[in-house]
Amino acid sequence: MHIIRTGRIPFIQSRASLPVLISTGLVCVFGLVFPFIGWGQALGLVPLPWSYFPWLILTLTAYCVLTQGVKVWFIRRFGGWL
Repeated sequence: MHIIRTGRIPFIQSRASLPVLISTGLVCVFGLVFPFIGWGQALGLVPLPWSYFPWLILTLTAYCVLTQGVKVWFIRRFGGWL
């Protein structure tokens, strides 16, 4: 969401509003913590192994780089962002 919301480089050239940043952080923390607490386990969620998280970081980084690259290509090709 933060990558495609602006034609600039997110977090460097353009920063979202504080409520958007806070809500994004809360959703990320909730998604990571929920399987470890009682409610998540009651729903049948299983905590991910710790070896998963480096792969998650690698995948998210690759997604951000690829999305930013496609966005730059789109802006150069069509002269503007959505």
